Amino acid sequence: MSINKTSLALACVALTVLIAAPRIFAADTPYVPPTPVLLWPDGAPGATGNSEEDKPAISVYLPDADKNTGCAIVVCPGGGFTHRATDYEGVIIAEWLRSHGIAAFVLRYRIHPLYKNSDAVADAHRAMQFLRAHADEYKISTDRIGMIGFSAGSELACLAAFSAADGKPDATDIIDRQSSRLNFMVLGYGSSQGQVNRTNTPPTFFFCTAEDRGHATGMIDLFTAMYDANIPAEIHIFPNGEHGVGLANGDAVLGMWPQLMYNWIRAQNLLTASPRVNLSGHVKLDGQPLPHGSITFIPLDNPVAPPVTAYIMNSDTPTADYKFGRDPGPIPGKYRVEIRHDAMVWMSNNRDPFNRAAPADRIAHIRSPGWGAPTIDKVYLFTKAHPSDANDLTVEIKPGDKEMNFEVSSK
Repeated sequence: MSINKTSLALACVALTVLIAAPRIFAADTPYVPPTPVLLWPDGAPGATGNSEEDKPAISVYLPDADKNTGCAIVVCPGGGFTHRATDYEGVIIAEWLRSHGIAAFVLRYRIHPLYKNSDAVADAHRAMQFLRAHADEYKISTDRIGMIGFSAGSELACLAAFSAADGKPDATDIIDRQSSRLNFMVLGYGSSQGQVNRTNTPPTFFFCTAEDRGHATGMIDLFTAMYDANIPAEIHIFPNGEHGVGLANGDAVLGMWPQLMYNWIRAQNLLTASPRVNLSGHVKLDGQPLPHGSITFIPLDNPVAPPVTAYIMNSDTPTADYKFGRDPGPIPGKYRVEIRHDAMVWMSNNRDPFNRAAPADRIAHIRSPGWGAPTIDKVYLFTKAHPSDANDLTVEIKPGDKEMNFEVSSK
């Protein structure tokens, strides 16, 4: 059977139109953005004109009251400081955050050639101060306000963080009395040449792609500097993706970055106002210390509380201790407890007491029957104190709690 090339080409065009049409014409009504809120109602310092581009502002995207976590993020779109990618690095990001209970404020910062980078930084600082001054109005917490930036917006977030300062208590303007410091920062495919210091650099989440090599290199350098300074940070360098991917919707790999960011924000305890508890204890299985595994606390009464896991190694004395420092510990509330058993002995590295024995004893031990053989066939999960119990193992952690011990049975 012969195929007419012209007919085939027309068929392909028609198919393309059929496929593309729903994407192009899906919206029933055009998007109407919220009215920007001016950061300086009486005029920004150094303004050289009277257009919108001379008036730094924020566009407000608040979550529904039943989803509001009190966490807030200033969104800085990229654009090389010559324009702003306000759609896919601004509004769409803000809507995603809003849907996850985080108040978002898209920043209209000043750009070249009208203004300098220093003016954009002043706008970012003013946004942080403005939100703190209006925290009650927006139902946000003054100590859980961060900034997310993309490309040049990422650079702006860094510059704003590194040069942030406390407010001026005696200032006439109530906004100027507020701190411009960032409580946390999210950087997308961009970085900064600024100097890292513990005073001004907040906990940071990074993401970029290896394909966007120039920006990935800068982010890795900044992450390394933060790591060396012992500043909390998490970085993800995905293999594929061009510069400027935004949410990367539809990408099965890179498109995971927003959820990874949300997990990080939640783990940092930025979605609640409750302080963490410095909890520790012991875990027993069938009356004996759990040889090797973990204990996990899963929130029951607060869906945005951070779930936490402590690992039980027993690398020295088999006591099955677990311990949370204040940073990664749970917050007060009700939890379901999961205990996992994944080995009978510690056999990982030189923390094993066996490795401190004399060489001859180690050689003899390694050659003994059964050494190195598997000790367990799967990870055993215990969610109840006894297998016949009707209810899961649950606890309520209170603010003053310091120790909780657990015992589960396999029979």
